[in-house]
Amino acid sequence: MMEEVPPYFERSYSLIKDSIRILELDLAELSILTEMGSGPYLLTPFIAALAGSKNVLVVTKDSPYGKREEILSLGMRLAKQWDVDGRIKILNGLTPTEINKADIVTNLGFVRPIDSEFISHLKPGSVIPYMREAWETRSTDVDLAACKRYSIPVLGTNESYEDLQTFNYCGPLALKLLLNSGLEVFRCNIGILSGDKFGDVIERYLCSCGANVWRAKNRKEIKLSNGNRLDALLVAYFLTDDQIIGEQGWITPALLKHTNPECRVVVLVGSVDTPGLIQAGIQCIPSHQVKPRRMTKTLAELGPKPVIDLHAAGLKVGELMWRKMKSIGNADDVERILSSENSLTQRIHNPKNMMNRNS
Repeated sequence: MMEEVPPYFERSYSLIKDSIRILELDLAELSILTEMGSGPYLLTPFIAALAGSKNVLVVTKDSPYGKREEILSLGMRLAKQWDVDGRIKILNGLTPTEINKADIVTNLGFVRPIDSEFISHLKPGSVIPYMREAWETRSTDVDLAACKRYSIPVLGTNESYEDLQTFNYCGPLALKLLLNSGLEVFRCNIGILSGDKFGDVIERYLCSCGANVWRAKNRKEIKLSNGNRLDALLVAYFLTDDQIIGEQGWITPALLKHTNPECRVVVLVGSVDTPGLIQAGIQCIPSHQVKPRRMTKTLAELGPKPVIDLHAAGLKVGELMWRKMKSIGNADDVERILSSENSLTQRIHNPKNMMNRNS
């Protein structure tokens, strides 16, 4: 007898079908090259298969989050139970032949990097949906210059799209990090250090949870004093490599310890001198050093729905590009037209300033 679906995935089939319905995702004519990862990142091939693709090419590997054999074991169980096992093909490697079969290539972890050599093997008319917002793109994921040379369109995904609003999950994610740190949040004094969209969403959400929130968007707006007690500082600044807390940052560990000795530092994304904070006697979550422009926790921390919605939306962006390429045939025109006429898509305007984020 086949093992039952683990509890984490019990809702996933219904959530996937909901996203497909809302987005009117139809991949019946297309071959999809994507990954099978851990947790909800295992589900992307199933979104494609349940949306009609009869040829879903899947890459999976060992990672810090799971072993390849375990991922495949669970994936094949789900494929049989959801009656899509004949549509999913597990690849042992990314050969030029397999790359050339794909109509849509997702830029997810095990598929990357999508470099110049990779792109040279793509067939005419294939597309690469960037499965996150345009301002979050990073140069190590996709060689945009090579895409331009080979006329392969690339568009970002609007995570604030009205029917999904995936980016708004960053608010509950910040709340969960704060609660997990031992902070009650309600009626607590919380500072947010962020000058981008992460800060906008999180500030609004924590205020709605009853927290007393102030936010600094830059060094000049910092307001630490002995008479202004803070329970926590949340670092959530994606769009900078600059140190936020540290000897070269907006705040030094010594100043924070002097003005707010009981304050904890919680990092969602941003450069923080974690060893310096710990040495100063300040609780820092996580307790290991993290790189700038890398989320310490992804939306998967909340459950499968945010990831399912985002990846279904990314595949829809791919479908839209593929259909438009079929009728127009020019990548620049496809990017320009779709980004102006469809609110789900976002054009990547400035590849020189591409950013980094965990997937």
